[in-house]
Amino acid sequence: ALLSADALTPPSAPIVPCLVSQYAVALSSLQRNNLQHVSLAGADLETTPDGIKQLCEALATNTSVKSLSLARSGLTDTGLQQVVAKLVTGALPALERLDLSDNHRLGAAADAVLHGLRRLRPGVVIVRGKGEDGDDKLLSAETDSFAAQRELIEGLTAWPLEEVLVNPGTSNDMRCPVCTYQEPLKQGLITSGGNQHRCLEGCGSYFLASIGTSQLTLIGNRRKPPSEA
Repeated sequence: ALLSADALTPPSAPIVPCLVSQYAVALSSLQRNNLQHVSLAGADLETTPDGIKQLCEALATNTSVKSLSLARSGLTDTGLQQVVAKLVTGALPALERLDLSDNHRLGAAADAVLHGLRRLRPGVVIVRGKGEDGDDKLLSAETDSFAAQRELIEGLTAWPLEEVLVNPGTSNDMRCPVCTYQEPLKQGLITSGGNQHRCLEGCGSYFLASIGTSQLTLIGNRRKPPSEA
């Protein structure tokens, strides 16, 4: 069943703004944790009192939702960063599809954050907009412009391990994905969540190879090593 803040508006019908009561019902469906498809499309989350905060709290406890629509929800870069922070730390573990289309307040920073989410949650299809023919415009490696421009986001920018291994299949040595000359990475602090690595030359970036995710995540860029905390 799909519970929508658009009040189950048929796809062919005009989109109407989300009423406060409809927003509350859709948010409640996340909190009840009993639906696979939930839509907050049409809700202006940024102007609804505590809208982003309430959404993030509901996301943190939900384990059932596979499809979430935040289309036309008035998201800004700041609000989106809060939502993504929840998703990359375990919220909505069953999520397969996230619709963020028609959020015209989102800027370049949002694309960087979303590509970080795409790398950390590769099983989630992210809809960024709609094409002229109505088809979904999806985020993919081909649309990952922030990587080429080095708009690096600490805690979100990540690389598959097979892209940074010096000799895949024969050793675990890694090279820096940020440096122009891809200098070697040296292992540092070992934690229960993964192993820290630092670039030996050049950029001075720090990374975390997380156990079980096959991802190398940027945790510090051109600064002193992150603390153990």
